[in-house]
Amino acid sequence: MRATQPLFSREAGPAAGRIAWVDYAKGVCILLVVMFHTVNHYEEAVGATGWMRWIVDFSKPFRMPDFFLISGLFLSRTINAPLRDYIDRKVLHFAYFYFLWLAITLAVTDLDVLRADPAEWAKLFGWHMIQPVGTLWFVHMLAIFYVLTRLVRKAPKLVVLAAAAGLQIAHQAQWIDTPSFAVNRLMDYYVYFFLGYALSEAIFAMADRVRETPRLTIAMLAVWAMVNFQLTSNEVHGLPVLGLVMGLVGAFAVVQLSVLLSRARAAGFLGYCGRNSIVIYLAFFFPMMALERLLAGSNAIPDVGWACATILVVSLLAPLAMHQAIRGTPLRALFERPRMVRLGGRKAGAVEAAA
Repeated sequence: MRATQPLFSREAGPAAGRIAWVDYAKGVCILLVVMFHTVNHYEEAVGATGWMRWIVDFSKPFRMPDFFLISGLFLSRTINAPLRDYIDRKVLHFAYFYFLWLAITLAVTDLDVLRADPAEWAKLFGWHMIQPVGTLWFVHMLAIFYVLTRLVRKAPKLVVLAAAAGLQIAHQAQWIDTPSFAVNRLMDYYVYFFLGYALSEAIFAMADRVRETPRLTIAMLAVWAMVNFQLTSNEVHGLPVLGLVMGLVGAFAVVQLSVLLSRARAAGFLGYCGRNSIVIYLAFFFPMMALERLLAGSNAIPDVGWACATILVVSLLAPLAMHQAIRGTPLRALFERPRMVRLGGRKAGAVEAAA
């Protein structure tokens, strides 16, 4: 028997099915995240820019805010769960995947250090247990955000929101900065995670209204897109207060767009990516870097934009193919948490699905 729990979870609700637009929203988020890394890495490698750069710049204000907002949406259903269960599902669950993929990442990127001085490699691993590394920082921060929200759950939500917004504004204005990557990311993004938790009912109500007024929603999204494009083109999205507002409005826009996309059969792959977003997130770095080096060295695709698009597609598909290939094998532990790594673990060998 296998019990499953999504890593980017849709908590069990009255119905057994998933909420479609949430999967599409996660699909949009993971697409933009992989695109961001693909474009930045490849353009730096070849010393040129391509046509995908404008999409990366356009999405900068809301790309990560929306990911965190969506991650907090269902927390109200488990925030008061028994502490042992909460730690298991919201902290240990994420810690398992972070530490596992941190070890894999460092074994690849710092193989020379591992061979020459294993003790130094172990120190490096220990440091990144505290300070997240590379693309894995999102998983690391989710565990922290779940702990923090549990600690402040009895405080007035408006007070917590005001404090989180104040920290975000203070960091954007560079009034507060720390040597800690994790602390700085907390200041940048906790406000969006907490908003997802605190405003979940309002966000779901907004999604319901989109279904009732699709044409009005499309018109509103068109206006938002033009305004967002102008502001990002003028590079003012990083200004204090304005950056916070653009992040929030952009996150809401993705929610509305996702509701519309969930009704379009042609966008089904986006929903599939959303349902498997953590699989892509954990593993996309490796095919991305391999193909980037191949294309940058060979110039097989001269156009930078199309080279980035090719790398993006492969970086999305390769983890999904890998996930399918290792199901039913011991390697599924790459994307599924074994019961032995669970508080009060049950039968050895049972696993908990990650996506």
